[in-house]
Amino acid sequence: MKIFDVRDVPLATDAQLAVVDNPRHRHILKNFRRHGILEVSGLWPQILDPIMTVEHPLYKMFEGGRYHVFDGMDQVRGFYSMITDGEVNVFGPIEEHVAVSDHGIFTEAIFARVVRGDSPFLTPEDGVDADGIYQITNHIAMAWPYEKGRLQGEHVWENNLSRKVHEVGDESYLISPEQARERLAPLLAQSPLDEIVEGLKLFADD
Repeated sequence: MKIFDVRDVPLATDAQLAVVDNPRHRHILKNFRRHGILEVSGLWPQILDPIMTVEHPLYKMFEGGRYHVFDGMDQVRGFYSMITDGEVNVFGPIEEHVAVSDHGIFTEAIFARVVRGDSPFLTPEDGVDADGIYQITNHIAMAWPYEKGRLQGEHVWENNLSRKVHEVGDESYLISPEQARERLAPLLAQSPLDEIVEGLKLFADD
């Protein structure tokens, strides 16, 4: 079983960047890449820079058997603040397929997070040891619409029946938000904001 590594967050996107030639599609992929790294790094205010995201984003998420809507900048800020302040922003794909079009990004993935046995993401039904180390996985599909080169929102569907819990044992897989940010810093440097600014020029005449 593959164990989540934060350095794999942009892996599937990088695979697409290696083969996609359309300049607009490449810009969308670069925006998506930077967004993902910033989110797992806990640097969410940079995601909502007007260079990256529209002024009124709309996030619609079906996760954990519940449907959540974050409508507008204030609510989206609240969402990111919640997950970062709660130190639950370290998660990502262990398998992922990314597709890009004029509409935006579509992905299908198995997402994972590694937690200690006393994590609120685990339940008594999981039968875990409070001192153990576990990986939780779910199958997730996402559509991210873009407007004139900027993220318009996120539509996330989690297959609740796909949830699995595996003991990984080794504490080295348990990564803090600070460690995640440090490990992702070199990858973030490969997706500078000025590259996103330059890409927006491709949409100037729309």
